[in-house]
Formats: sequence, C-alpha cells, structure tokens
Amino acid sequence: MFENPSFTPWGILYTAIGVVVFWGKWGRTELKTYGLSRFVRMFCKGKPATCIEFLIFVMLGCLVGIGVTSPQNPQQAITAGFGWTGIFTHRAARSDLHPSSKEKS
Repeated sequence: MFENPSFTPWGILYTAIGVVVFWGKWGRTELKTYGLSRFVRMFCKGKPATCIEFLIFVMLGCLVGIGVTSPQNPQQAITAGFGWTGIFTHRAARSDLHPSSKEKS
C-alpha cells in the first residue's frame, strides 16, 4: 500500500541543509536549474529574483527529497537533499561561465 511521506520539522530542516550545501558548493553562476532561472526572471529581476530562485530551489529539493526517500534520520535527510536536488540541476559548461575562453583557444 502507498504510504505518504512524513514532513516533520527536523526532516525538512536536515533535507534543506543538504539542498543549501549543494547550492553553496557550486553557486548560482555554475549551477543551472532546468528552466527555473528563466521562469523566475519572467516575474522579477535582480537580487529579488536570485532570492526567489534560491527559495524555490530549496523548497523543491525538500519536497522531492522527502517525498521520494522518506528519510528516517539526519544522514538520510541530508543525502536526500544532495541527491534529489542534483536531478533538477546541471553544471554550466565552461564556455557559459567564461565566454572569453573561446577567444583564447
């Protein structure tokens, strides 16, 4: 039988920590979330858009991380935050990060 995941405050907190560490490791410039940046920029620009994108990124990572894995302890929750957030992202190509590198080649 299908069992609903339990969204406890501690589970959400630890999963969010995993998501935030994932975001912090690569940062917004290197980490690209499929379509999220374009979607957020349709409604706002500048620093508010970056904050909104980060919050949506964390919420999405928590929802999917907890919903799919149902972590039972902090280690599982943090790992769920890493893993399921990774599905929604890809690292930008070097040419996207440093356009001048094409000129040097």
